Amino acid sequence: MIAHLPIQLQKKLTRHVSQCSIAWELIEPNDKIMVAFSGGKDSILLIHLLDSIRRIVPFDFEIGVFHLNQSAPDFPAKKALEQIASEGFEVWHEDLETASILAEKIAADESPCGLCSRLRRGIIYTQATQRGYNKIALGHHRDDAIETFMMNALFNGQIKSMPPKLVADNGHNVIIRPMLYVAEEWLIEASKYLDVAVTEQTFCTRGHSGQRYETKQLLAELERRNPNAKGSLMAALHHVVKTHLLDKGI
Repeated sequence: MIAHLPIQLQKKLTRHVSQCSIAWELIEPNDKIMVAFSGGKDSILLIHLLDSIRRIVPFDFEIGVFHLNQSAPDFPAKKALEQIASEGFEVWHEDLETASILAEKIAADESPCGLCSRLRRGIIYTQATQRGYNKIALGHHRDDAIETFMMNALFNGQIKSMPPKLVADNGHNVIIRPMLYVAEEWLIEASKYLDVAVTEQTFCTRGHSGQRYETKQLLAELERRNPNAKGSLMAALHHVVKTHLLDKGI
């Protein structure tokens, strides 16, 4: 097993993933779902929860695990991938020495995040297509959706978050986020019971800077003042009053 969670925690996580999957038709018979594996707790738990659901639904679907190693020649996720492969999953990886590409294309005073994201996305899409996976599962959770919503509103002037299901711009790859109803605090608690080694992020150096970090800090302050702030923001994403916005296109 990838994790041995307390029964009540396992039930809570499985229930919320199931609710999201049913509401948005994320998992369907004969799907081949490729998990984009970062090595962190969220993607490990995503594999565990998808496998848990696979054991109880009345139809078959496959789960594969792909990791893009951006720390070559260092390969911090190697042990985790070996452990996951030992559980019977198809597991593979690709190396991409990202730093030199970003250094060549991005000025020193510019953010590399956009280009880095596009590079990763292109490789992930290609791998899914080449291996015959029709869906790509990402490990984003409720807090990621809320932070993205806030970040886009505050810094980009858009009402925009993360959809549970999205057809990529290429019209072929389908992105799913089965954990979008799951609170990060539940995943942090669940990570204490993992049997797979969690890999700390070693490539990205912007974890404590930039717009997302500022948004995290702002949300933490809001939650100190109003403990239900995140719950209310998530509810807002489910209840859009179109007649009271300023966009004539909706």
